[in-house]
Amino acid sequence: MSGRGRPRRSGRPKEVIVIAGEDRNDRESLRILLEKRYPELRGSIVQIGDPVRLHKATGTNLTKRVRAILNKAEGVAEKQGPGTRVACLYVHEDFDAVDGPDYAAVHRRVAQEIHRQSGRGHYVLAVVEMEAWMLLFPDALPHVVKAWKVPAKYLRRDTGRLPDPKSILMRDVSGTRGRRYTESDAPDVFRVIVEQGHLDSPQGTNSSWTRFWRDVELCGREHFRT
Repeated sequence: MSGRGRPRRSGRPKEVIVIAGEDRNDRESLRILLEKRYPELRGSIVQIGDPVRLHKATGTNLTKRVRAILNKAEGVAEKQGPGTRVACLYVHEDFDAVDGPDYAAVHRRVAQEIHRQSGRGHYVLAVVEMEAWMLLFPDALPHVVKAWKVPAKYLRRDTGRLPDPKSILMRDVSGTRGRRYTESDAPDVFRVIVEQGHLDSPQGTNSSWTRFWRDVELCGREHFRT
């Protein structure tokens, strides 16, 4: 997953990656991860500010919500200059429930609708939530707050099956000596994961983390013009 630079040929249209997500913290976290994979696009990853609400939507409602996101993605790309195209779109949400058949069904339903409307869109449905991804990297957390420590019972686990990762970070990881974890810490956590070289060494598993990087590789292989 390490970054591999790939210069754009002269004369090619400018390309951007667009990120949509539940809030700014989640979008910034994805931006940090994607810039590690595509350093040549640093500064060309743009965001849609509106919150995403897809995983409970069905039928016509889902179709309309996906179309609205795609329209906004095209709009923010156009603001980057004439002819700018969306190379890839990443749409993030937290599933807010543990991994299992329900998760697979929801991801499939929404991802299929995104792909139906745009072959360049990827659905990043984090299970249980993005905090579960952070628990894959216990060695990174003390670099954000020195007193933070992941208890042994949460190490080398399938973090997508831990019911409330956010509470684990706020209660068990933060403990009583350090500052309590808040959602605004998420970008700093992922920045440390990248900068300290932990990205390729998760201590545990999470199906949505694996799927995210599979989609990133697919984007680089099939969507960018090289």
